[in-house]
Amino acid sequence: MRTTLKTIADHVGLSVASVSLVLNNKPNKLSPESRQKILAAAEELHYAPQLVSPAMAKKYSKTLGLIVPEVSNSFFADLAQGVGHCAQENGCQLLLSTTDGIAENDTDILRLFASRNIAAMLFVASSNCNASLLESLPFPIIQVDRKNPALNFSAVIFNQKKGGYLATRHLLELGHRRIACLTGPKNLTNTSLRLKGYLKAYKDMGFTPPSNGVIEGDYMSDSGFEAADVILERGFTAVFSTNDMMAYGILKRFRQLKIRVPQDISIVGFDDVVYSALLDVPLTTIRQSGYNMGYESCKRAFEEIEDPKIMKQTIQFEPELIIRESTAKPAEK
Repeated sequence: MRTTLKTIADHVGLSVASVSLVLNNKPNKLSPESRQKILAAAEELHYAPQLVSPAMAKKYSKTLGLIVPEVSNSFFADLAQGVGHCAQENGCQLLLSTTDGIAENDTDILRLFASRNIAAMLFVASSNCNASLLESLPFPIIQVDRKNPALNFSAVIFNQKKGGYLATRHLLELGHRRIACLTGPKNLTNTSLRLKGYLKAYKDMGFTPPSNGVIEGDYMSDSGFEAADVILERGFTAVFSTNDMMAYGILKRFRQLKIRVPQDISIVGFDDVVYSALLDVPLTTIRQSGYNMGYESCKRAFEEIEDPKIMKQTIQFEPELIIRESTAKPAEK
C-alpha cells in the first residue's frame, strides 16, 4: 500500500497540512522535534511524493478539475479532501466546482474547465450528463462514485447494490418484514442500484417487499424529514434510508413526534459520514469512504496523464455494514 501524507500524519499524530509543509520544505511554525518526527516517519515508511515522472510533469498543466454535486453532504467533502491531498502530494492545484446535481450546470462547468487547460478531470456526474461534450474533451476523465457505462472512461465506484442488500438483510434478520426504502432521485444510477439491493435481500430471504415500501427522496435531510410522516402512516417497523443525510431528517422528525429509535422503529443509513457515530442514537449504516474513493480516483488520473493510451479501468470499493444503536428487533404488538 502506497504511503501518503495522511499515512505519515496518522503515524506521527500531526495534521496532513503540517506533514505537507515539512516534506515540501515550506515555512512553518512546527517545533524541531515535530519536524524531525515527520522526516523520520517519511523515511521509515518509504514515502515517495510523486506519482508522475519529472519529465512528464513538465508537459502538463499543474491543475486538476473536480466536479461534485455539493459539499454540504460530508461524503462529497471527504471525497474532495482525498482528491486534494493526492493532488497536493504531486504538486498540483485542485479546481473544485459544484453543480447542485443539475445536468445543465455540469455542461457549463465542463466547458469552463476545458478553457482552463486542466491536466485531468474527476467527475461525479448528474443524471443525463452531456456525453458528447465529455468525449470531446482533450484530457483524461475519471468517473467518480457514479458510472455511466456508455462512456469509455475509467471509473472509481462503490458496490451500491451490495450496500443496499446488506442494509436490508440486517433489518430482515432482526425480524422486520415491513421495511421502507427511502431512495434518492429515481433517475440516478446509484439510487437504482441501492434499491435493487433492497429488493434482492427480500428475495433471497424468501419474503415479499411491501407494495408501498419505496418512497422517493432527494438525498437531502429535508426529504427525510418530510418522508418520516409517510413512513409512520404506512405502518413500517423499519426504514432503509439510502443515505445518512436523509436519515438525519427522519430522526429529527421522529424526535418531534416522540417516536423512539430503535424501540418504536429501526433505521439504517448509507455512507457512514462522520456525524453518524455522534448522534444521540448512533446510526447503523453502510460504510463507504469518500476520502479513499477520492484519493484513488486522483491516483488513476495521474496514471492516465502519464500514459494516455493505458486501458480504461473500473475500480470498485466494497461496502461494510456498521451496526450501531439505531436498529433492534421489532417491538412486539
